[in-house]
Amino acid sequence: MSICKGCYRPDIEFYCPACRKALFDGARVSAVLEFDAPKDENLPLYQEKTKRLSISGVQLKYSLRLEGNKLVLTDTGGHYILKPIPPAVTLQKREQTPENEHLTMQIATKIFKIQTAASAIIYFQDGSPAYLTRRFDIRPDGKKYLQEDMAQISGKSRQTRGENFKYEGTYEEIGHLIQLHVAAAPPALENYFRLVLFNYLFSNGDAHLKNFSLYQTDMGDYNLTPAYDLICTVLHMPNESDTALDLYTGDHESEFYSHYGFYGQADFRKLAEKIGILPLRTERILTQILSSKDEVIDLIRNSFLNEESKTIYTKAYLDKLSRMGMTRTMIGRTIDPEHPDVYAVTTKPVKLSFLDGSSLTGFFPDRTDESDKLEKDNKYLFVQNIDAKKYKERSEEINFLKIEGDCLIKVEYLNII
Repeated sequence: MSICKGCYRPDIEFYCPACRKALFDGARVSAVLEFDAPKDENLPLYQEKTKRLSISGVQLKYSLRLEGNKLVLTDTGGHYILKPIPPAVTLQKREQTPENEHLTMQIATKIFKIQTAASAIIYFQDGSPAYLTRRFDIRPDGKKYLQEDMAQISGKSRQTRGENFKYEGTYEEIGHLIQLHVAAAPPALENYFRLVLFNYLFSNGDAHLKNFSLYQTDMGDYNLTPAYDLICTVLHMPNESDTALDLYTGDHESEFYSHYGFYGQADFRKLAEKIGILPLRTERILTQILSSKDEVIDLIRNSFLNEESKTIYTKAYLDKLSRMGMTRTMIGRTIDPEHPDVYAVTTKPVKLSFLDGSSLTGFFPDRTDESDKLEKDNKYLFVQNIDAKKYKERSEEINFLKIEGDCLIKVEYLNII
């Protein structure tokens, strides 16, 4: 079955109308290039045609421009970046890198509404795939928007900080730079926070300072650029760290990290607080991103990754998702989908499953002054089944448990008649 090489829409030979518009301004462009992938015999041509495009990391990047309805290599006037399968033999499953990046970008934009650079899969004459993305830093008149990444904005370079300069910083510091330079900072910070959380959930362990940028708009102010270079790095480097930067200074001493050895929801709420995002807005972002498992799994299943890579990609995502626990809204939706409220009256007991493998059965009691205070930290009072009678009798001997929503991975009704 033919599938759109941009959005996975079925029954499309090359690219669907929406992808053609986003990528090629509506032009009917083939998903097969008219030249071969870079190899020893044609590498000088690639190098000559792309001498003005910088090469970073392990992926080679080539510049293309659209002539009519054909994409051609160019050293000037390029509107597209082409990333073939990287030559680095140190990468596992390197033949999957084009689709890995494309899939991750599609999940970001289609499911989580993160603004990303338009992208697609395209093929060389020999059938090997490449990742194609349209440059967002080019104006309609061909001139470039003024753009600086966070390494440049923070004054960090190889000369001032050494070879690892782009890893010198925290995501909190980037947030403060956004506050300083972006006039409409609140929505920009929320978009940035959403992207940092996304990178964690999808195991992009290389989201460093140069992967976040600001550009000057036509109005003369600055804003975040669309997201780029989103990829599940553990597919190719299984021992890759969870994040390229710390969330904030001292995050490894947090209560959650100290206990589990990795970041959880509490750490991301603390990051959001430190960069000035309101708690209600933080919870909405967390809920939306943590509640989209089914949509994500469907998109992975429909992608061009091979079956083994799909399994690895899915497992990495589900592992990170389980680390994040549940929000108040997520718990409430499970208890009472029509009227979400974590303290809704339950008609039968619920079973709670936790990150450490433990479980409890019982129910959430009526709201109290104490529960209102606990809820701000994603904590809730809970009554076990063994104390149900005491609770109904309003006994002072009842043992209320304090449940950590950050460590709660599942809430389900028990089938008790």
